[in-house]
Amino acid sequence: MNIRQATKQDSKQIAPLMYQAIHEIAYTLTASKNTSEVLERLAGWVEHPKNRLSHKNIWVVDVEGEVAGIIISYRGDEAEELDRPIREWLKARGSEEELDVETEGHVQYIDSLAVAEAFGGQGIGTKLIEHICTVAEEHRVPAVTLNVDQENVAAHRLYTRLGFQKEKEINISGAKFDYMKKEINSPPFSV
Repeated sequence: MNIRQATKQDSKQIAPLMYQAIHEIAYTLTASKNTSEVLERLAGWVEHPKNRLSHKNIWVVDVEGEVAGIIISYRGDEAEELDRPIREWLKARGSEEELDVETEGHVQYIDSLAVAEAFGGQGIGTKLIEHICTVAEEHRVPAVTLNVDQENVAAHRLYTRLGFQKEKEINISGAKFDYMKKEINSPPFSV
């Protein structure tokens, strides 16, 4: 199981997994409910370097050239800046959609996680989450956060098992989510 940074060339494989992970939020981010248009626009955001859905914020599990799973993650204190291009794009198209604030502060935020159906049950999601915890530790970020749809019992169980605890409830694109946090034990600074 190879975890690597995503590339622009992965965009067409990433878009359907992203859509699977974020459901209604994809409609907000693309100003469309047409599936092919949503997928095309999500792929475009993956290819664009400076936004929350950029390949620069995505790690993939690569199984013989096939993207088996994805995780989108970025720093909470960069979220507003990463959302700016999406907000401007939506506004330029006359969309009234508003992006909800999903995270903030000095945390490593997991925006989305998805595993292709053919690769389910192999621990890929767990490995991706553990990878982001390692990224946070290496960059001395004190916590990893995420939002889980309150109706997604299986995901909630997974995150709890991995050490995440509910901090609060928030609304994203009209749905209720639990904002969960896991403290990271960063190594001490070496002199």
